Amino acid sequence: MDKHKKLLLTVFSILLIIFLYSNFYINQTSNNFNNANNSSVIKVLIFDGDGALESSVQGIEQCLNESNNQNISNRFEYSTTSVVNSSTLYGYDVLIMPGGDASNYVDNENINSEAIKLFVKDGKGYLGICAGAYAASNSVDGYYYGWGITPDVNTKNINYEGTVTLTTTSFGSYVFNGSLTDLHMENGPAMYSNSSQNVMAYYADNKTGYQNFAAIVGETYGSGRIILSGPHPELEPRNSKLLAQMVRWVSAKI
Repeated sequence: MDKHKKLLLTVFSILLIIFLYSNFYINQTSNNFNNANNSSVIKVLIFDGDGALESSVQGIEQCLNESNNQNISNRFEYSTTSVVNSSTLYGYDVLIMPGGDASNYVDNENINSEAIKLFVKDGKGYLGICAGAYAASNSVDGYYYGWGITPDVNTKNINYEGTVTLTTTSFGSYVFNGSLTDLHMENGPAMYSNSSQNVMAYYADNKTGYQNFAAIVGETYGSGRIILSGPHPELEPRNSKLLAQMVRWVSAKI
């Protein structure tokens, strides 16, 4: 083979190597980009079955939609369900149990509490608002036992509807990132726990009769995270940023 042909062969080989490497780099970059986008999506399942307060369900949907429109760091994809079991929970990152009738939740044959426990234990998130907080607690004093997903958290039944002022702990300030404001109460729980380290916010006034009791707590169960909230961030005065921060924390994005 003469020198000219050898040179052409060498140049061709170099160009082929550059072409193959460029394709590999582009594919890897695209995969990394897609993986990053996928990891930024939080898949949320909202219970809207028997016992759920429709205005609470709709308020949660509005909060998630508003957060998506604001282009925050995570995008929320959500669905609703009237049945909660291992099949309906599959593929989701977070379960939200909205306001409603807590005793109905506990006795509801369409809600499998063991499936919820396994869901959270395996590293997923749970957000319980009002009734969803009562149901997930260890007990509602003087009334009934909850599912015990937060075995250290017990609740006091509150009979109060209106706006409440909360004060945050350092833990709550970190998670809420300045988003906490006065919130709506609709007979949600006052909570107390064996550990004060899990309290995110306290009732700052005595409108509920339970000043300085925990209003919002953040717990872990197995590898998963849980937030129980007595007040309603999804009802007027609606606080979309706060609800989004709660969902982000229980999904381990914070």
